[in-house]
Amino acid sequence: MALKLNKFTQYILVLVAWFAFQQVQAQGDTQTLVLSGVLITGEKAEPVPGAHVYVYKAGRGTTSTSMGTFAITVVPGDSVAISSIGFKPHFYKIPLDKDENMSVVIELKEDVQMLDVVEVFPYPTEEIFKERVLAMELPDEEAIQTLRKNLSQQFLAQMAFSMGMDAGANHKYYVNQYAVNLGNRYMAPSLSLLNPFAWARFFQSLKRKKKKN
Repeated sequence: MALKLNKFTQYILVLVAWFAFQQVQAQGDTQTLVLSGVLITGEKAEPVPGAHVYVYKAGRGTTSTSMGTFAITVVPGDSVAISSIGFKPHFYKIPLDKDENMSVVIELKEDVQMLDVVEVFPYPTEEIFKERVLAMELPDEEAIQTLRKNLSQQFLAQMAFSMGMDAGANHKYYVNQYAVNLGNRYMAPSLSLLNPFAWARFFQSLKRKKKKN
């Protein structure tokens, strides 16, 4: 069963078909381009990795590499949005008269945002803080005086003077004596009047002689 259409309806259908044909033909004639580039920032032109490069009209996007480079297909007239954390958004418009691939260098501006000051307290409320302070037990005065005495510079210096040589000091002395002996190996022995260890050996030898006699 065929439907009968009046002339006005037929005219509308012809116009719709003609506009659809023109749109399809225009889309077929649109040439795609490759937009490649590098994203930099700062005075030293440092690369910006991980930035989002998106074409809203086409619904596709990509991200920049560790060197700040990217590549994406576009058509003349597209608007490319570039965004990254810590930088201001940047928009790049593809010229309508472009018919070849493009390479660009885009500088992103840093977006510094000052955050509000956050104060951290050990207690949730001021009342609980006051209660804890009043309930806190302070050390006795005698313990404080003893601590001050034991940590005084005079007492520490006296302890350091009265202490004997530790393992590190003994090792250092042994190494020094060994180096001196190596240096004087082919020389006549020197007089050790100021050597306390030589005097100690001298007195020990005297004691041994007295015991023998």
